[in-house]
Amino acid sequence: MYKYQQQPPPPPPEVPGKTNTLAIISLVMGILSLLTMLSSICLGCLGIIAFVFGIAGAVTGYLAKKQIDESGGSQSSRKMAVTGMIMGLAGVVLSIIVTVIVGILYGGIMALGEFL
Repeated sequence: MYKYQQQPPPPPPEVPGKTNTLAIISLVMGILSLLTMLSSICLGCLGIIAFVFGIAGAVTGYLAKKQIDESGGSQSSRKMAVTGMIMGLAGVVLSIIVTVIVGILYGGIMALGEFL
């Protein structure tokens, strides 16, 4: 009697959660912040743009991480959000350091011209 009993169907494959849009934006802003910061070594005026991109990357990364944690598994890409947040913060710190160094060098060059 049990010989011809049907087997239950296999469970459906686990579908990963939907990628959070803010996590993608955070990663893009973090990358743009670091790239713009590297350009600001030559062009000091780009330091403020790198700073703004870094702030945007850090804030959107934090918000994305919070949304993903609260979604209960329906959203994914937490690692992307954390990476964007870290890259954004690194861009902010490095842009401040580079802007200060470029400002000191510029002030020194201007003072040297008046000295000579």
